[in-house]
Amino acid sequence: MSSRLLPLPRRAARRQTAWPLHGPRSIFTKGLRDSRRSILLAGLGMGFLTLLLGMILSLQFPTAADRQQIVAEMRMLPAAISGLLGEPINIDRLGGFMSWRYGNFMPIMFGIWSVLALSGTLAGEARGGSLEVLAGAPVSRRRIALEKIAVHVVALAGAVTVIALGAWLSGQAFATIPADAIAIGDALAHFAGVALFGLVGGALAFGLGPILGRAAAGGIALATLITAYLVNAYAGVIPAFDQVQGLSWFAWSADQRPLAGRWDAVSLIPIGILVVALFAVGIVAFERRDLGATVRLPRLGLPGGRVGLRGPARQAFVRQIPAAAAWGLNIGFWALLVAMAGRDMGELFRSDSAAAGLLDLLFRGIPWQSAGGMLQLFFFSFAILIIALAAAALVNGVAAEERERRLELLLSTPVSRARLTIANGVGLFGAIAVVTLVIAASVAAGAAASGDDPVQPFLGTWVSGLYAAGLAGVGLAVIGLGAIDLGAPTTAALALGFFLWDFIGSALRLPPEWLDLTLTRHLGRPMIGTYDWPGMLLLAIMAVGGLLVAAWGMRRRDVSA
Repeated sequence: MSSRLLPLPRRAARRQTAWPLHGPRSIFTKGLRDSRRSILLAGLGMGFLTLLLGMILSLQFPTAADRQQIVAEMRMLPAAISGLLGEPINIDRLGGFMSWRYGNFMPIMFGIWSVLALSGTLAGEARGGSLEVLAGAPVSRRRIALEKIAVHVVALAGAVTVIALGAWLSGQAFATIPADAIAIGDALAHFAGVALFGLVGGALAFGLGPILGRAAAGGIALATLITAYLVNAYAGVIPAFDQVQGLSWFAWSADQRPLAGRWDAVSLIPIGILVVALFAVGIVAFERRDLGATVRLPRLGLPGGRVGLRGPARQAFVRQIPAAAAWGLNIGFWALLVAMAGRDMGELFRSDSAAAGLLDLLFRGIPWQSAGGMLQLFFFSFAILIIALAAAALVNGVAAEERERRLELLLSTPVSRARLTIANGVGLFGAIAVVTLVIAASVAAGAAASGDDPVQPFLGTWVSGLYAAGLAGVGLAVIGLGAIDLGAPTTAALALGFFLWDFIGSALRLPPEWLDLTLTRHLGRPMIGTYDWPGMLLLAIMAVGGLLVAAWGMRRRDVSA
């Protein structure tokens, strides 16, 4: 009997020869191809917000007289409050208003993206083992690190370009006075500077990643980013922050606002030098250290060496403890500072009769003179965003179990898919509880140190943990239904989307019916003891229901499919 090879069909042959020719030829091109969705989502999302801001401004304040009304209202604000909002430069035109109400917060958005991306680009892959294969190829470690950095820098540049186009289009489509027109060069320069502010946090995470690992590096970088932002924002309100404002890179280039017609490009040079220096630290650490070898930060030991070996839920919980502790300690440090400064901030507002009257008018029913009231005003709304992003990072840890093929090994034991999925979810919720507990303890300690009641802020902080668990339940459901790589991004996108809708919608005075679409409007005022119980029930249903959907989906699909 003779045999002969049959030729492949033309379509299959074309696929075999096309991949080497058209696939990624370098680390940079592969990383850029893998990042194309995040570039489009970030650019289009923030670009849409610029268009929305221009449209609403043109509808509410169409004439020059209406714009002067905005300026007059801002001049009436006491210095204690106007300092928190930032300097209103030329807010009577679209570019100035956009840079004031939107651009002041955008560095945090770019920073969160950079921290999440750059904290794991080397450390995360080294822990997963994928870098060992790459490092065995004829390419130096320095080149690997440089191309990884280049991928993120180009991704930021792409997002900046899309956002700048959105700002330019907003000026073209919604301009009602001649000064509303926005030059594309001004928009590019403005948002490039904003991205550079956020890139400092990502560069710090990149520098610490090979030394401390992804979780600790990301937590420290994110806490540093937020602290630097808050120190600069609250320097005019909290005397202690005024003493260290010069350490915040946000204060180095506060006058670089091209959208508002103010330029100070030279002030960006020190920030660029800082970014390059932090990247250099990460490159040297990556070159000189063993892959995956990290410094273990001090932490509390668990009783018994085999505490995590008694069941899948405990195993999942113990695996998440290092990341949960890193997030909790870093966010808790910020919470401690705000709680300790609560009494000073209250005294400062009470000393200004105009500021006190305005707070009584705007925040009726909130005892802003207490630490709990100040935490509700200046901590809670921002804290729920950060805790939800911490939950997104923990959801990514659950997805890594399947992405890195460890789930297949666990399923080889006598345990059902549904039970293992529920166990992973229970471990995730336990890790979120650890994050919340550390933050709640920090808030209580700060309130007690300032002489206020620590119990109510401690209890109120747990609402933020329930909020994070609810969003994490959605992420678990996405993973269970088969979209492994979309679980963490979905959780993060919901957190950012709800926060921005509430933040920008409140600033633009959108109708209450529109604002009620965000979950952040259904949490009550827990720092002062006011709870929205239907909202709490909804969050619990999202957490438990998402976990059950994940277990159902895992039973009906192939693993890693």
